[in-house]
Amino acid sequence: MPFPQIWCPHRAILGECKRCPVKYFHEKYWTHGWALDAYTNLKGKTRLGTLVHTIKYRIQNDPEAARVKSQLLLETLKEFLVNTYPMRHRPFNCLVHPPSNTEREFQLMDFLCTQLSYPNMQDRSKQLINVSSHETVKAMSGQERFATLPNTMKFITDSRQARPSGVLILDDVLGTGNTAKEVCRALEVEWPGVPRYYVALTYLMHKGGRR
Repeated sequence: MPFPQIWCPHRAILGECKRCPVKYFHEKYWTHGWALDAYTNLKGKTRLGTLVHTIKYRIQNDPEAARVKSQLLLETLKEFLVNTYPMRHRPFNCLVHPPSNTEREFQLMDFLCTQLSYPNMQDRSKQLINVSSHETVKAMSGQERFATLPNTMKFITDSRQARPSGVLILDDVLGTGNTAKEVCRALEVEWPGVPRYYVALTYLMHKGGRR
């Protein structure tokens, strides 16, 4: 369960309110798993979903415009993290995002992780690498992702950096969950027992059902 003392503006438990976009996902791979909004190309596009799609697929090669559009995503993430995991009780001190399989002039998750890092919250995303090449997961079905993604990532530790107390995994879209699970597997190999927390900007409607 998410923290029971955290309430949404409608006085329901955060993540369980049907009137709020924030959704809580129960998985064995992480201690807490969240998505801040939905993502869909169907009628009724969501605010964050539209932004993610625009940045990744329309203005990905216009870094200046992409940075401007990304500010709302950044502020939404900051607000969520401050409210849900206050600094003095934050259970993680390291953040990573899944490595990208697509070359873009502007990488959204690189930008967000860089902006969210500070001395006590290291961005160690560059240590998480793909060890086998494959086409972008966007073009794969859930079954293809399940067959392709396992053992495709590796986390390269740096002996000069301490083992973290917890890891925050940031993602843009939670779809089948196979990419997130592979990130968790790679982290568990290098840091067994270190708790993981997962936050996606958006989730695909079919995973969590329509709101």
